[in-house]
Order: sequence, then structure tokens, then C-alpha cells
Amino acid sequence: MKSVARAGVAAIAAASAIGLFAAPVAAQSASPSVAAFYRGKDIRLQIGTPVAGGYDTYGRFFARHLPKFLPGSPGVIVQNVPGAAGVNMANSLYFQQPKDGTVIGSGAGSIATAALFGGQGARYDARNFIWIGSLNAEVGLVISYKTSPVKTAKDLFEKELIVGGSGATDGNVIFPNTMNNVLGTKFRVIPGYKGTATITVAMERGEIQGMGSWHYSSIMTAKPSWLADGTINILVQLALQRHPKLPDVPTVLELARTDEERAVIELVFAQQDMGRPVFAPPGIPAERAAALRAAFDAMVVDADVLREADRMQLEINQPMPGAGINALIERLHAKPPEAVKRAAEAIARAS
Repeated sequence: MKSVARAGVAAIAAASAIGLFAAPVAAQSASPSVAAFYRGKDIRLQIGTPVAGGYDTYGRFFARHLPKFLPGSPGVIVQNVPGAAGVNMANSLYFQQPKDGTVIGSGAGSIATAALFGGQGARYDARNFIWIGSLNAEVGLVISYKTSPVKTAKDLFEKELIVGGSGATDGNVIFPNTMNNVLGTKFRVIPGYKGTATITVAMERGEIQGMGSWHYSSIMTAKPSWLADGTINILVQLALQRHPKLPDVPTVLELARTDEERAVIELVFAQQDMGRPVFAPPGIPAERAAALRAAFDAMVVDADVLREADRMQLEINQPMPGAGINALIERLHAKPPEAVKRAAEAIARAS
């Protein structure tokens, strides 16, 4: 199987051509004071998930390449700060960490919508973070293990599927329960696993039958053979558009039966478009924020970076620049209050 990153390379090249991303030299043309500030320092990248999962892999990939593109070439130290699907880390970044560009965060797109939907413990306003960029638009998949009687999307409405989940605010708990509440599917979610790595082991042991949200890019990193050899059945794409590699698998939006269901589903799953964001606390100096964004923009069009992603089978699919994340978050906050309320209620019942 060809690496799925290759399709992303073409998309990124096209995006660069129309000016969505800065040219690779942009990061190095920042103010000399930025280089002077970062030279000899370390940046701490806090990843809001445990070690060894997909978010951790992408976060460490970003950390490894950032020094090449940021003036002053600082070191990057990775810290895993799991808890509440990254909300704990985001709270700390917003209120407690230095606001000078030496501490940044990485995690799930749900961090950007948790407070909007009244997520437990989310005390920040996502509109105030400095959004640096997202390495890909994420496509979560509902999957069942090969021994499960649930083989298709239609089966989800007729048969129970026992799926493993992490914390109460993780997508692999929130998303299947939201589908139960809004669409009437029959997931039974077993939470408490430490991450996708332990959930996959539980599937192999027969403790559970599948997963209610597992990112396509994570599967390609951790278990690519499972897609090729039929170890898992792909039932639904948790995205608003079908992934080009999965043209025959329906999206969750396609399962909605009414306009009301579609409105709620769209709000809940829009966060997938900013699948793996990197962000900084509010209030960091403007020139450092600009340098971090320029470094990201240069990174996602760099040939060496894309070749390494290809070798690692890391999908760089429709990366979103920081300004794009800001615009998406603003659009979500501008949705009608009643629609936001219905989405928030669906998520609250899911947690």
C-alpha cells in the first residue's frame, strides 16, 4: 500500500501555490529580536495525550522539525500532560504557563470546542489562543474488529457494538455516545482505557468489539496492516466529507435523517477539520506569534519534512494554517445559540 502521506503532499503543494502557506524562507526572515530571544533556549511542547498514541506521534514529529524553521533554532522538549482530552493542558497553558513563546501546546481539535459546548473543566476561551496550525484535517473512523457481528453502518442501528474509550471527554467516548443520542445508534462505550494503544490490545484480547473513533492517520501509523488485511471493518467516517482513500464509506453527516440532526452533527464534528492543532497561550509577543506561525507554514511545504512523513506513513492531509483555525473557531462561535445548545446537550449526555 502506498503511504497516504503522498496524497497530502500534492494537496499541500497546491495550497502553497495559491498562497495559503508561506514560502519556506518566511520563517527565517522574522525580526532579529525573535532569533535573539530563542537562541540558546528550549521550547516546551506540551502534548495533551499519553505517550504512544497518534497525537503524541504527530506532536513529536512537529517538535523534531520546529527548530529548523524557527529563528534562533531553539531546542524543543516534549512533555506529555494527559487529562480530560487535553483540556487540563489547555487550561494550564491559558492561565499558568509563561506567555512569552517558550511553552506551546498540541492536542486534539476538541480542545478548540470544549468550552463552547460547556465541556467539563474547560475554563478558557479558545478564541484567545494563538493558533499556530494543524498538521492535518482529521478523519475519525468507527471500526469493528473482524470477529464482531457489526460489519456495516446499517448494523450500528440494529446491533450493539461494544467499543473501548479513554477519558470522558475523549473523542472515542464522546463521538459514539453523541451518535447514540442524536442518531439512535447502539454503541456501548467502555471508558477508562489509557489510549488507543491499549484499546487495540483490548480488541485483540476480545474484551471489546471495536472503537467509536480512531483516526485514519493513527491507524496508518500504528496498525496499517489492519486496513489491508481485513482485521477491522470501517463502518463510518466521523467527518463532514469522505476521505479520498475511503470513497465508499459513509460519513456521520450522511447518517442524519433530519435537518435538525444534520445541524447538530455538523457542529459536533467540525472540530475534525482542525484535527491536530498546535497553539500558544494568549498574549505572547506578536512577533514571536508570527514567527511560530511562519515556522509551521514553512514546515508543511518543506520537501524533507514531507519525505519523512511519507516514510513514517504520517498523513499530512489538508493542513490548516493558524489563521484558518481562528476563522473556523469564530464561525462555530457565531452559530445560532439554539443549535449550539442542542450540540452541547448531545455532548453532555455523551460524556
